[in-house]
Amino acid sequence: MVITGYIQDYDGESLLVAAPFSKEKEWVLQKRQITQCEVRLDDGRTISAQQRKAIYATLRDIALFTGYSPEETKQIMKYQFYAETGTQEFSLSDVDMTTANEFLNYLIEFCIRHSIPCSDRLLDRAPDIGRYLYACLVHKKCCISGRKAELHHVDAVGRGRDRKEIIHKGMRVLPLIREYHTEAHNMGRDSFCDKYKVFGIKLDNYLCKIWNIKAE
Repeated sequence: MVITGYIQDYDGESLLVAAPFSKEKEWVLQKRQITQCEVRLDDGRTISAQQRKAIYATLRDIALFTGYSPEETKQIMKYQFYAETGTQEFSLSDVDMTTANEFLNYLIEFCIRHSIPCSDRLLDRAPDIGRYLYACLVHKKCCISGRKAELHHVDAVGRGRDRKEIIHKGMRVLPLIREYHTEAHNMGRDSFCDKYKVFGIKLDNYLCKIWNIKAE
């Protein structure tokens, strides 16, 4: 979700930012149990060639899957993005970099949610790897192959411990198919994460509920 705010004060150490937030959106905070946010400062830079290429590649993949033309798909996805995030209308010719990244993240998460096959790995297109990995965990999709995943604990559970009884919240995990799950165990955590440019995501209450594991 993108919310536009304004800097009200700066004391040399921290920013005071005010951002409007309607009661209709409170369910997002409750569902995800969000207590932190990321602040991105708009420095006036416009969309890069790499961002535009990734966006159009993802739109083509969605178009092939849905049967709409690429232009129809672009308009449909942009209007869905406007409606769901509150972002104002923009053109992909000169949109700012921050909005371009948010739109690309939105398209990638749409593909994950609807199991849309893509011409190359979404991991390589994602501007925010952490957000991408979290979305893969939410939809139980392998973060490397895009196929149905099982849960790989980046933080070792330990031999002899009952996975059904231990508290999983706070542990770092990745969603992987069996092939990559086995490779991760054989290679070791650091070597595997370096090879595929991924990292463990900490389980929160929402993810624990999705994977049906104990949070507390």
